[in-house]
Amino acid sequence: MKIRIAIALTIIALYASPHATAQEFEPNDEPKSELSVGYGIVSSSNVLDVFSNVVGAIFGARFQNEKFIGPFSAEYFYHVTPLIGVGGIGVYNHHKQDVIQKEQVTGKRTSDYFTIIPAVKFNWLRKPNWGMYSKIGAGYTYGSFKTTGKDSNGNDTKENNDCHLFNFQVSLVGAEVGNRNLRGFVELGFGEQGVLSGGIRLRF
Repeated sequence: MKIRIAIALTIIALYASPHATAQEFEPNDEPKSELSVGYGIVSSSNVLDVFSNVVGAIFGARFQNEKFIGPFSAEYFYHVTPLIGVGGIGVYNHHKQDVIQKEQVTGKRTSDYFTIIPAVKFNWLRKPNWGMYSKIGAGYTYGSFKTTGKDSNGNDTKENNDCHLFNFQVSLVGAEVGNRNLRGFVELGFGEQGVLSGGIRLRF
């Protein structure tokens, strides 16, 4: 499902606007603000959960039926120059799985990650209807973990934990296609937004 969503977002990015503007392009007249929403695959939180599963297995717990939902992201940038934009990224990630002990399903574990990342964007190629860019940012993630199950006496158990983490996003290459105010985009990089992400961007 996540691969299908990524493919759909890529298609949106490529065909966000089939019409080219006829006016002369002037970079200094481009919109200074932009608001984006997107979805990605293989985020840093996903990698953290996989590592946690390995540690859990050392102590006799296994996990199956894993399902990653996200990362869903929203971001805002303000362009202080046509080349440089400053702003922030918000990301939500969810992970759920069955807990297996002694070859039986003994409970369920869910992980929710909420991330805020101040970031800088570099628009190093700007054209009337498309552009290419990179971005980098570092910030904070709050993680909430809930585990439910049964103890050795068959009684229901519930455990809540949380954590506070450093997190980041590095988008090595991003491409956007559309018109002056609405564009689709795809990005390749690594971090909390994923190794591959895409979505829609409003410029105003």
